[in-house]
Amino acid sequence: MIVGVLYAFLSAILLGIYALPSKFTKGFAWENTWGGFFFFGMFVIPLVITFALVDDLWAIYAQTPSWVFPVMFALSFCWGIGNMLWGYSIASIGMALAFSLFLGVITSIDTVLPLILVPEGQESVLGTSIGNQMLLGIVIIVLGIALNGYAGVLRDKNKQDKRNKADQKTIRKGILFCVLGAICAAGFNLSYHTGNNLGKIGELAEVGFGNEPWIARLAVLLPIFMGATLSTSIFFGIRLTKNKTWGNFTKKGAFTALILVLLMAIFHDTALVIYGLAAYHLGELGTSVGFAILETGAILVANVNGILTKEWKGASKKSVGVLVTSLSILIVGVLIIAQGNYRKIEEDAVKENTAMVSKTLQ
Repeated sequence: MIVGVLYAFLSAILLGIYALPSKFTKGFAWENTWGGFFFFGMFVIPLVITFALVDDLWAIYAQTPSWVFPVMFALSFCWGIGNMLWGYSIASIGMALAFSLFLGVITSIDTVLPLILVPEGQESVLGTSIGNQMLLGIVIIVLGIALNGYAGVLRDKNKQDKRNKADQKTIRKGILFCVLGAICAAGFNLSYHTGNNLGKIGELAEVGFGNEPWIARLAVLLPIFMGATLSTSIFFGIRLTKNKTWGNFTKKGAFTALILVLLMAIFHDTALVIYGLAAYHLGELGTSVGFAILETGAILVANVNGILTKEWKGASKKSVGVLVTSLSILIVGVLIIAQGNYRKIEEDAVKENTAMVSKTLQ
């Protein structure tokens, strides 16, 4: 359990810093940087790494229930759409509010649904004291995320930017797109839950074909990346063509910018692979507990990055106070969920030992 939590935090650190190189991609428009990131991160790296490392990949997929892949593909296609909608909403309502709304909705969906969608033959923890504890932790995390967004709004209150000049209709549209984007982006964790927990791809790759645990999870991630590749390729192809920014890839300095984009993709994909390991070590509740830790840890790291890059320079004492409070609440929420997972592991161990004793006595 401790190993799983540590993996989740390591994944969160990488997820929290992966976007930093985007600040230094000089000569690239937004669609160049992020289009390149999705091309490397969702298509090139996953294909190369998965086919190079996973033994008997096609045999693994051949033994997976046929219904698993269409569900995974549809959910991950939505994940790609969600990321695009979120990016669009930033211009309307600002990074602080968009970031918090986005992660707040995702965390609510992606930590609760895996508690409901349990594999056949297993009991849901909902309605039990452990389940209630985890739900409490989730509520606390969402509260912390909301306060984190409020701190960002307070910080930017007196700044003159697009968000402040936008009319109420544009703001409402931005909020709507952000919430819809978050609902769609929840498809990543649900797709992973479908492939790993329900479809047993990771277990099959590990136990059935002898792949190491972290390599086995690559087999789970590949279909997810392919679904997102399709939706993001359509979006960025249209945007690059509309803005006539394809030429930026061949301008002077483009090679350096592409290296930075590739670095973003490596950080991002490594974070997701490590998240798969975290979910594996945390057991059946990994996609709930692990995801809550991942999102919360990423917010903590992102805020630290913001402080180090002087985003909070000149902020009011009130906004800083709300920021500190929100981060403290997030930590408390994670600790509550982690302790609930530990209780679940202990409870399962007791049940297993009891069953073995009863079988021996018969």
